[in-house]
Amino acid sequence: MKLLYYLTKLLTNIFQRVYYQFDYVGLENIPVGKPVVLAPNHVNAFMDPILIGMTTKQEVRFFARGDVFKGRFVKWALNELNISPVYRIQEGYSEVKKNDKTFEECKQLLTGNKTILMFPEGICIQERRLRPLKKGLARIVFQTAASIDFSKDILVVPVGVNYSSAKNFRSKAVLHFGKPISTIEYKEAFYTDNVKAINEFTKILEDKMKPQLVIIKNPENEDLIAAMEEMYMTQWIESKSADASDLKEQYRASQEMAEAVNHLDMFHPQLISSLRERATSYMKKLKTHQLRDHLLSETAINKMNFGTFLLESLIIYLGIPIYGFALLLNFPPYFLAKRYSDNNIKNVEFYASVYSNMAMMIWLVYYIIQLFTIGLVFRSWAFLGIYAIAVPLLGFFALKFYPVKQKIFGRWRLLRLVRQDKNSIHQLINERRIILEEIATAKKTANY
Repeated sequence: MKLLYYLTKLLTNIFQRVYYQFDYVGLENIPVGKPVVLAPNHVNAFMDPILIGMTTKQEVRFFARGDVFKGRFVKWALNELNISPVYRIQEGYSEVKKNDKTFEECKQLLTGNKTILMFPEGICIQERRLRPLKKGLARIVFQTAASIDFSKDILVVPVGVNYSSAKNFRSKAVLHFGKPISTIEYKEAFYTDNVKAINEFTKILEDKMKPQLVIIKNPENEDLIAAMEEMYMTQWIESKSADASDLKEQYRASQEMAEAVNHLDMFHPQLISSLRERATSYMKKLKTHQLRDHLLSETAINKMNFGTFLLESLIIYLGIPIYGFALLLNFPPYFLAKRYSDNNIKNVEFYASVYSNMAMMIWLVYYIIQLFTIGLVFRSWAFLGIYAIAVPLLGFFALKFYPVKQKIFGRWRLLRLVRQDKNSIHQLINERRIILEEIATAKKTANY
């Protein structure tokens, strides 16, 4: 058993659920005790395999760019983390030849009923759509199957890795594991024409991956979908009598919104063009005024009375001191990691990977330093134990209190703006009403 792999799995299960609001669907679709290839889309560098690895029950073998494997310690650490190299043509033909060893490793793992993860897109780009698949995964699967005369059914599980905003702290991440695809069904086709069989399997895999994803076909509509998710998510979910706070339901709603917009963009482009223009303009105005859409909803406005103001003032008065103390004990590592990432990570696909994992490592060091200091100063095992438990609990409190604080401060900003420029707020409310009506019309037109 690889201690480093399972220790990392434990830690990421804690810390990545801090960075993201996280959930998954269809984990039962991964077969147990059989050769399995997990085939996810790739949008977020190291975060994609981390989220999958920390979720699955099976031990997973991963593959990373070969140019990372430099130095004895790095090679040892990556191997202990179940990561093997894959070399690209850009690194030279002599390096690509090393893939023979990797392919052989894949065969050994799959014939031993192990689980491996490969990204069939062959590229990492942060967008909410699926890139055309490369044939590498299918080649490895069928070469392995042929080497044992298809005596074992290698199962390929399509995986959708979905983020509401992959880069951002506390954004949403949902994994969707689809039904496994059998390779033994292609035995005859492979022996008849292996190239054709590989091409057909790659196309089938692509078709099976798409239902696991939120796919926005037209990049111009990404901001529109984001606006719809912010403005209309609750109504969309509640119209189906589901729980609007459930991340899985939110993911399904995002899928349906994207499908509706894709359909209307093709058959009713003027409707989508008008909606996109209105929603983009409205969201920009909200950003200018430092407001969120939910503050302008009828329900939120009706709650804005003197009694609510007093209650919220009490919440802030009592909560802010605890929140500030919680930040002092937990936030500096995240601040340092964010500062580093903002200044040094230019590739958006790597931003969350560096930020979240650096924050995790610094937090662990910061936590140990705190415990060591408390132990030396107070010399009490009981107090040290209480402190050790209190720090993560206060961190959890800070995560929960932050959105409450933001909503209250947002309502106070809105009240101030109403006093300063009432007409602008009325205009925003009217724009919001028109956009919601257009979204409802679009939903009905697309039969959702």
